[in-house]
Amino acid sequence: MRNREAARYARWSAATAGLIALAVVVLYGERSFREAQARRKAPRAVPVTVQQESYQFSFSKEEGNHKLFTVRASHATQYKDQNLAVLEDVWITIYGHDGSRNDNIHTRKCSYEPDTGAVRCEGEVQIEIQNAAPGGKAAPSTGRGLEVKTSNLWFDRNTGEASTTAPVEFALPPVQGRGLGASYSSADGIVRVARDVALQMAPSDQTGGLPVTASGSSLEIRRNDRTAVLRGPAIVKEGDRELSAERILVDLDADYRARHVVADGHPEVHAAEGRAKIDVSADRFEAFLSGEGWIDRVLADGPVVANRQTKTGTDHFSAGRVEFAMLPARNLINEMTASEGVAVDSRQASDTQSLKTDRMRVKFTQGQAAPNRSGRFAPQSVEQQEVESAETLGPATIESKTANEMMMLAANKFEAQIGANGHLQKLLGHGGVNVRRVIANGAPQTVRAKEMTASFDSRGQWENVDESGGVQFQQADRQATAAHATIARPTDTITLDGSPAVSDSMSRTTAANVTINQSSGEIHASGHVVSTYIPAAQNGAVGLSGGVANISAEALSGSVQAGQVTYRGHARLWQGDAVLDSEQIEVWRDGQKLIATGHVVAVFPQASGPLASMPGVHSPSSSASESKPTLWKILAPSLTYWNEQGRAHFEGGVVARSDQGSLESRTLDAFLAPAAAGGTSGARELSRVLAQGNVVVREGDRRGTAEQAEYTAAEGKFVLSGGRPTLANASSDDTATGHSLTFFVANDTILVDSQEGLRTVTTHRVEK
Repeated sequence: MRNREAARYARWSAATAGLIALAVVVLYGERSFREAQARRKAPRAVPVTVQQESYQFSFSKEEGNHKLFTVRASHATQYKDQNLAVLEDVWITIYGHDGSRNDNIHTRKCSYEPDTGAVRCEGEVQIEIQNAAPGGKAAPSTGRGLEVKTSNLWFDRNTGEASTTAPVEFALPPVQGRGLGASYSSADGIVRVARDVALQMAPSDQTGGLPVTASGSSLEIRRNDRTAVLRGPAIVKEGDRELSAERILVDLDADYRARHVVADGHPEVHAAEGRAKIDVSADRFEAFLSGEGWIDRVLADGPVVANRQTKTGTDHFSAGRVEFAMLPARNLINEMTASEGVAVDSRQASDTQSLKTDRMRVKFTQGQAAPNRSGRFAPQSVEQQEVESAETLGPATIESKTANEMMMLAANKFEAQIGANGHLQKLLGHGGVNVRRVIANGAPQTVRAKEMTASFDSRGQWENVDESGGVQFQQADRQATAAHATIARPTDTITLDGSPAVSDSMSRTTAANVTINQSSGEIHASGHVVSTYIPAAQNGAVGLSGGVANISAEALSGSVQAGQVTYRGHARLWQGDAVLDSEQIEVWRDGQKLIATGHVVAVFPQASGPLASMPGVHSPSSSASESKPTLWKILAPSLTYWNEQGRAHFEGGVVARSDQGSLESRTLDAFLAPAAAGGTSGARELSRVLAQGNVVVREGDRRGTAEQAEYTAAEGKFVLSGGRPTLANASSDDTATGHSLTFFVANDTILVDSQEGLRTVTTHRVEK
């Protein structure tokens, strides 16, 4: 019993102690709460280290009658022993010397040293560069002002300079950027980012749907001048394009939008176009932009050098100055104008082309979207452009070289049309056109004219060159003139029409049109062909008589290199008193011979001279015969004339006639000798005739037959020999035969050479 009571008493005692403890806690807590409430409502006690606390703290720096800047804080605490004030909710507003600015620096907390005027803001700081509205108030926000975020900023009250070594973020829409370290001068409104600058522009229509990034060693934004300078090495990237320079200067408009960009200090552009690599350098690049951000035009000052490299070759361009005019609101090139020593060189495998001029203009296509990696055309894909046309704005030269050909063109102006495949399609030359062409090791060929049109195949290789207006062609000693000329590469020919004339050291030929194969030297002419062989060259081929030799025909063909030409269709040769007609005449320069075929008719003047002195033979003299030369007319199917020998060989059935008599035979050789002294220089006359094969000689009433007959002009005699020479007189029954028979035209003297010896058959004078 006692144990149960003792346990109950213990439990009661414990409960009573707990209630007492709880009551004490409640009473003490209530008192503490009342004391805290009282302390909160009572004025705050000033710490022993604080000298003064104030609200709405501010100070300004003035110049004349206006403020340069104002520093404001919602709360300031001044400390006794540190000569330091802590400012909270700080605003630094810069108005500028003329009150045109309303730039603000804002942070939560700064320390201020009254003695030195230094303000240090360790936390996050925001800087806003804005214009001021009339009256010095802040202008309505356009979203175009410069905004800077940083920390650990120092502001010097005396100089108005703010600076930091901390990382910096800034925005100048549509550009975002960052860097390390910055400074802001309230005096001149210059913001500088010290180093490691990186900029980025979001994709837009102006960037072709591609982001644009830029980097540099430092950035300087001059608020008053509205310029931004990115110092190098400065690099700007847009897709596969990259611009590098020692300095990039941007001029800004009132809304801080770029309107003029300059890249100088060895600027270079690198780009990839399909499988091609492009590099461009200059002393200075300039771009002029519209208010909407589109590029209006671009200038490059030189020397401007561009290179395009592919697996198959390289293209090189250089000029002193280049200007690009852009398509409106497209950022695509409309046309390019290059000046000051423009040079374009292209090398594809073993082929090279080059252009040199002082000024040229190039127009580009409107552009089309390039496929992305999936092969599809995306709205933001870069548009590709090709050259549409080009023209030189002054004299120019174009040179093309292949493995076996060199061609150079010069003119006062060239115009080029480019095909859809990017290859040259047509080239026009105006004024003073000069084409020089060399094939393999051949002699150079030159063609001059007023106008030129060249057409090209799908690979960009030239096919035809048409020239007009006073065309002049020359190759070695060969020259040609015409109103129009066409050079065809597939056939390697030059065709001349419009009163063409072709000449060399040997002859000059005119026709309705002339075609010359420039590699083989073959020549073809048609339509009223007339060739004139000058006397100095007659020893080469044509020398029937003295003076100029002329050949006419319907057509001509031959080879200049082989030295052979053929005249066809009513061919006719005349030289002095000598005339040759036939269907065809061949002239062999190197063989020094002439061949005529088809109804050959030749007329030769006979040599004159004293008759041989023989018993019973006298020399007739007649004034009529002395004034009128004797002409021989010879007809045959063919004739071969060797100029060096002065021998004309007729065959195929020959008939020869003159007032001295006539000859009929299978073949006949007429020998031409230099004319007697006092005649035309180089003139030739028929001195001897040799007929062979079934010879028939007729002289007056006489008819002689033999296998061979020889006529000597100087002696006026015929000699019949071979077979059974027979001479009969139709007016009498006189007939003479012998081993050989000789009779003289001047009289009826006949000498018979037989087994009985030489005897005279008759002395009857032949009436003529």
